[in-house]
Amino acid sequence: METIDYGTGELGRVRFVLSPLGHLIHGVHDGPCSRESPWRQRWWPRARRQVSLGSGRLVPLINRAHPDAPAFLPLAIAGDGDGAATPTFEQELDRLRATPPHLLGYRLATTPVRTDDSDRLIRGLRNQEDASLRAVVDGLLALYRATLMPDWPTISERLQRDVSMRRRQIQQHGTLPMLTNLHSDITWRPRTEPGGPGPGLILAPCLFGQQRAHCGPGADGTQVVVYPTAELEESYAAPDDHLAALLGAGRAAVLRSLASPASTTGLARRLGISAPMASTHATLLRNAGLVSTARDGKSVRHELTAVGRQLVELNPQTATTF
Repeated sequence: METIDYGTGELGRVRFVLSPLGHLIHGVHDGPCSRESPWRQRWWPRARRQVSLGSGRLVPLINRAHPDAPAFLPLAIAGDGDGAATPTFEQELDRLRATPPHLLGYRLATTPVRTDDSDRLIRGLRNQEDASLRAVVDGLLALYRATLMPDWPTISERLQRDVSMRRRQIQQHGTLPMLTNLHSDITWRPRTEPGGPGPGLILAPCLFGQQRAHCGPGADGTQVVVYPTAELEESYAAPDDHLAALLGAGRAAVLRSLASPASTTGLARRLGISAPMASTHATLLRNAGLVSTARDGKSVRHELTAVGRQLVELNPQTATTF
């Protein structure tokens, strides 16, 4: 559980950042938060096959951090101006280059010392060696090009949808209600002592960490909150997707996914949504006569009816999904 003190400065300067570097670190980090993310479960096994000896040098270093969250994640995220920032990966690396090496080194040194490449890099960072910082930056760039770069446009589009939803919440209800609904891990506490305007808040939606929020100071001291994206009901579909136009993109994806039967949990994993949402979609499709459901032991088994199968066969998927 995280407690964040806020004042008028923070409420008046909330910035959203879509971070490719943050996603690379969170996606490669093999902690509980990442492992439980359906999106990361689908991305990392495929991406890992693209990692070579050279581009994979940073994987052990990233996983030297705290087992529950990448310890230097907030350092990788910074925002400029107001609204939603969409920095390129190279721009974020420039920010990381400007970070004092010892600060990165001490953030990483949270596990027992070993005599491997990761430990040598950490020692070099803590000793303010610019060469060690260059090695980290170069390693991250190689890892990004090998793994995340092809998928970042699709991921970024999904993150932007989450930001748009949060902005609507601010417009309709105010900043503080939006923040209190961000994640149950976070308690927002009003600052009791008078102070300056404050540096504001940076909010970074994350597709690869779906279990908890991660908070910490960025390189400039600004509070950074990395939070799981909301479960947006509709997924992306091409404009000429007639099945999505008829049922909604979310239920169309569920119907197509049931071309092979699945339990509620299995359906959720296929689509990267929660089990309650999968159950809701299946119930609505069952009520429409497109899906049948039968109990199978302790779980239920969903499959297409003849009408549902005919709809899927007449409307093959044309959308590109991640």
